[in-house]
Amino acid sequence: MAETGSGMKGLRAGAAILGVGHASASWARLRFALLGFVTALAIVLAPSGEVRAFWGSTGKAVSVIAKISKASQALPEDEIVRLARLAADTKGTARVGEELGRLNLPNEVLEDAFLRIAVHQGRIPRAEAEGMFSRLTGVPGFRTTLRKVVGNSEVGTAGHLYELRLADSAAGRGMKVIGIGEKFDDGLKRAPTDIDVLLEHGRTMFAIEAKNYASSTLMPLDRYRADLDSLVAYRKVHGKRVVPVFSMSNRPEDARYLKLLQHEAKRREVELIFGSAEESVEQIKLLGELR
Repeated sequence: MAETGSGMKGLRAGAAILGVGHASASWARLRFALLGFVTALAIVLAPSGEVRAFWGSTGKAVSVIAKISKASQALPEDEIVRLARLAADTKGTARVGEELGRLNLPNEVLEDAFLRIAVHQGRIPRAEAEGMFSRLTGVPGFRTTLRKVVGNSEVGTAGHLYELRLADSAAGRGMKVIGIGEKFDDGLKRAPTDIDVLLEHGRTMFAIEAKNYASSTLMPLDRYRADLDSLVAYRKVHGKRVVPVFSMSNRPEDARYLKLLQHEAKRREVELIFGSAEESVEQIKLLGELR
């Protein structure tokens, strides 16, 4: 037994010298983890025509366009891929809407479908889509705004995504989302306008016009004034508890133009704010606390 014990000590010593034993086991585990990461990355970065995958909460690779809703009527993945391709065509969004309309699906299933189409198109990351669904499902205007996101207009998509992200960020911070893209007849424009996002925090309601412009882009002043006037009209109809807010994703580089925007907003008592969806919501919450 003594010889056996000595032999085992020698083996352990030799293993330590050669870098095996515990070190080798740790390296093996590290190699396995790295291999799993690289494999997952390769799946996620697959060409857009393929069904990509991500590592879900179970630790297993699942399709990024797997259904988000638990509804049994949720569309199969191959149908999501087909509809995503159709939406990219000219007037494709209308055709997608017509096809889904004929199926007479519940609103939750339609929200699920449009979110998964947007994920397949690369417009929204899967994790963000899941969060939006959990926080905004059932909100008036959520589905119709999602439908606009999957269209073939990059500018339009960016603008509507800014609205959705603003609403989602507000919901995630405890504010109530009353509606997205609510139709409103301000009595000024030829047709009803949209109030992009309606939020409620305590006794205060925020009527928000959300614009996604680069800092170098100058929004036409006549259109800006018209949107400000629509917000003022909304406040007149719904009372003083309404705070009209004009939110722009980026502060304009042109100092003179910025002063014009601030002047027009101030004379109408509209709050003008700048920043990402998350930054805008923080400012909006602060406005509510200061009232």
